[in-house]
Amino acid sequence: MNHARTLGRTLIIANPASQSGAGEAVAWQLKRFLSMYLDDPDAFELVFTERPHHATELAAAAEHYNAVVALGGDGVIHEVAGGLMRHPRATRPALGIIPVGSGNDYARTLGITERGDASFEVLLKSRATPLDVGRADFERAGGHAGHFTEYFIETLSIGLDAAIAIDTYELRTSTHLRGSALYTASGLRVFGAGYRDYPMSVSFDGAPAERLRPYLIAIQIGPTYGSGYQICPAADPADGLFDICYAVGPAPRLVTVPLFLRAKHGNHMGSKLIHTTRAASVELELAEDAYPIQADGEQLRARRLSITMLPGALDVLVPQSFGGRQQTQ
Repeated sequence: MNHARTLGRTLIIANPASQSGAGEAVAWQLKRFLSMYLDDPDAFELVFTERPHHATELAAAAEHYNAVVALGGDGVIHEVAGGLMRHPRATRPALGIIPVGSGNDYARTLGITERGDASFEVLLKSRATPLDVGRADFERAGGHAGHFTEYFIETLSIGLDAAIAIDTYELRTSTHLRGSALYTASGLRVFGAGYRDYPMSVSFDGAPAERLRPYLIAIQIGPTYGSGYQICPAADPADGLFDICYAVGPAPRLVTVPLFLRAKHGNHMGSKLIHTTRAASVELELAEDAYPIQADGEQLRARRLSITMLPGALDVLVPQSFGGRQQTQ
């Protein structure tokens, strides 16, 4: 197989700080690997991120590339995807992934679980498949004027789960925990000090708005967040709909903490506190400015959000075994 024609002209955007600095070493390993296996070693370019949101800038400027590979954790993948969404659909490069992070939820959704040279081989043998992207339009809370748009490819959530995701950044530094252990530790901390509900008005697919007091609401494209917590186990990133899970009380910590832990394996779904639905659009009006909100781990500040599904908006390089809705060779 001529792998150079499979990938085409490729830009690799690597976060050198990912996984406690392992990202830089993995990036150089990938460069050596591609130099050995591609017919034209000059068909790819490697660049490193230097600051937050730099990957978005690099991906947005990646004209005339066939593919852009994000090397790092969910954060850099989120940034690269957001940058690619600034390209017109007809000329938008495909997204490739080399997972080098703590959570790796999007890679897990795609079935990319290999590490090292094995993940490089998966990339070379991948196929481009159009997958769904979520778009969140919002006005920033706290007096910041202007309209903002954030794209996401796995999850957007509000409430306790978003507070946990945001808290993991601080906790990772102080404890050196990673993966689901980090998310679980952060969850127990948030449930202890920050336990509350989050009143809001919610409308699904243009239906009359409901007033809810959820502890959390997760709007999912893929099934997991928090390094494998199966918040919406049946979510499919190629079906054109969000899978939505929200927990509505009242309920004491004695009930909700075990429920949170059960979500690791998707065993929370039978609880009477858990509600689920599927929709292509969600309108949210929050009762306060300072609610915790995250999109693929990126913290947002908003009072009102309009969230829209963009079906098949981004071609993603997935393993041959991936069972998406559409396939292109």
